[in-house]
Amino acid sequence: MITCYFLQRSNKENLCLSPYLDTERVDSWEEGETVSLLSSGMLTKTQRDEATYALYSAIDFSVDRWIQNKQYVPRLLVTALIFTASYFFFSLVIRDPLPMLDELAISFGLSLLGWSVLSKRDTRSSVAQRRRYEMKVRSSEREEVVEEHLFALETYLDETSSLDPLDLSQALCLVEQKQLKRISFDGDDAMLADITSTLMLYLAVNNKPLGKLAERIHRMRAMNKTDVNLSARLFHQSMQKRLDLSLLALTVALLES
Repeated sequence: MITCYFLQRSNKENLCLSPYLDTERVDSWEEGETVSLLSSGMLTKTQRDEATYALYSAIDFSVDRWIQNKQYVPRLLVTALIFTASYFFFSLVIRDPLPMLDELAISFGLSLLGWSVLSKRDTRSSVAQRRRYEMKVRSSEREEVVEEHLFALETYLDETSSLDPLDLSQALCLVEQKQLKRISFDGDDAMLADITSTLMLYLAVNNKPLGKLAERIHRMRAMNKTDVNLSARLFHQSMQKRLDLSLLALTVALLES
């Protein structure tokens, strides 16, 4: 079963977390595998459309990366052949005052062009299109399940977003002995672990700096270290709307759970 999660947020973009972003698992999903979308309550039509769009985008991303990884060696060999053939052609046919330099530059440019063309061709191949179609059909036929325990995560996001950014930044970085609020999750530990891993996967694709920052803060907090400078930087970025501080707090809290 493929389990996805839809987290609603009051004043920010909703989160649709799914394992579809994991390119390593594209081969392992079976054709008839069921898909479940868990949410804290019944979704509106707009939210269902939003979830569908997010799942389709994740599928496009994973299939594109999957087929490109699968065709990496053939694409590399063809590109090397293009470079070699073009280099010898321009070396033997065209005479110029700067031997080797022009040939290398032109051959390198043709190789890059060939690599780009082959990559696009791979993503549009019948294998990729079939896999993409199968996964999108399954996601569109998903089962929507109400999981009330997810409300605790949504409440955490809303509550941390209403906190003073300075206080939250200091709590994250253990400044002035301020404590980060823990998540009150009464659901299954396995589900919480799955949500955490899926959120980290989501951040790795959609917001890599925030994901790395959460891991850094998690390691720092595990060693009980204080970082005043990092706290000030978090506050500054939050005030400039460059950092989703509540999502960062949720990620750190999940990593500590």
